[in-house]
Amino acid sequence: MQDNNNLKLKRKKGQSRGRHTDPQALSEIRSLLGDISRESNLLVEHLHKIQDKYNFISAAHLVALADEMKLAHSEVYEVATFYHHFDVIKEGQEQPPPLTVRVCNSVSCEMSGCNNLIQRLEETAGLGVRIQKVSCVGRCEHAPVAVVGNNSIHTASVEKITAAIKNKKINAILPE
Repeated sequence: MQDNNNLKLKRKKGQSRGRHTDPQALSEIRSLLGDISRESNLLVEHLHKIQDKYNFISAAHLVALADEMKLAHSEVYEVATFYHHFDVIKEGQEQPPPLTVRVCNSVSCEMSGCNNLIQRLEETAGLGVRIQKVSCVGRCEHAPVAVVGNNSIHTASVEKITAAIKNKKINAILPE
């Protein structure tokens, strides 16, 4: 019987494991970040920059960002996929439509009818709009909650969401 602790991966010295950085993606990340610090506490901010520029975050951009920030690829992937407002696209997946409507399906939203809301939206949304179930968006007291682009819709209904899409109210409304 072989001791698994003594097994070594066979690779050449200096050869990295995992994904390799795409030079084009690295160039795009460097251009996007410019002179901004690469400190690890800015990871979420940098992910926002990528999401805002491309409307999604590709796997190649995740790897390039990890390398640029000197972080583990898995750490950057875990953070990017944890938050509902980042659209991580893996190799071979299609880019998302221009607009995403995220509907919270956590306990309080489910108790307030999110499943029916999701079903009705999927039937009526039309081309160019993706309906996506997401976990808690942190607004349980306003359930059900939908996020049209970046605009949170409290006590969401098909009518409210359709009006937000029609009137292009897709940006977050910030308090004054």
